[in-house]
Amino acid sequence: MKYRHILIVLSLVAFTSCNRLDVAGMFFSSGTHTEDRVAEWLDWNESHPAVVITNAPDDYTVYVCSDIHLEGNTDRVERFLRAEGSDPQGLFSIVNGDIANESGPRPFRQLDSLIHSSAAADTCFVTIGNHDIYFDCQQYFQQYFHTSTYAVTVQTVGGVRDLFIFLDSGNATHGRRQLRWLRDLLQQRDQYRHVVVNTHTCLFRTSYNYSTTPAANLPEEEYYELVDLMSSHNVSLFLMGHFHHKEEHALGGVPYVMTDNLNDTHDAPSYLVVRCADKISYRYEDLY
Repeated sequence: MKYRHILIVLSLVAFTSCNRLDVAGMFFSSGTHTEDRVAEWLDWNESHPAVVITNAPDDYTVYVCSDIHLEGNTDRVERFLRAEGSDPQGLFSIVNGDIANESGPRPFRQLDSLIHSSAAADTCFVTIGNHDIYFDCQQYFQQYFHTSTYAVTVQTVGGVRDLFIFLDSGNATHGRRQLRWLRDLLQQRDQYRHVVVNTHTCLFRTSYNYSTTPAANLPEEEYYELVDLMSSHNVSLFLMGHFHHKEEHALGGVPYVMTDNLNDTHDAPSYLVVRCADKISYRYEDLY
């Protein structure tokens, strides 16, 4: 029996030439792993100034999605970007990981093109996901988006500042170096009205299913450290993707919110609209 299972696995691996299936890559990532990859992101940051958005309204919205899994058709992503661009309060959009669903540069080239076209009236920020690594795509993510460990500051006309933090969890861990960077950044929490953290991998095991194996959740010790860090620094909102459906948690005073996916095969896709005002709030918006 066990030999039959081994043969099945080997048979699957043998068919990895198909652009839409990379079983080997799921278990043996061709790109660098978290520690080395984060070092590359931070090195890039050193030579490029952090993004600061100025003259933002005191009350603005940010549109968030994840798991777009591009395979050629970009209609849903275009509609998502246009929704943010047509919102009078819209400031920017976010794609939290899993841009690709095939090997090669096409998904990243397509998203980059959309971000710099009329489909996106404003800036879009991205994080890397597990698909963007095990489809041998890390090099393309890096080519088009440069870093997945960075922060964006919003300065409003009323003189307040908000901080948006973006993390790399593509290997289902944030790693030691990235957590040190995050801890150092959160030491400045009192300078900001709101702090919003973005990553790809879901922190919670409540939705575990076969499609997310093996990059499903963080190691347990890291999970405890991370939620304690979020709570002790009064993080306003923690955003995740990965499991392809809506999910909400509250722990230690911090809301943890998972976005749905915008893949073309999903019957009822949705995205998140985050409102940043005196208080932070959010709502799911269906994409019909």
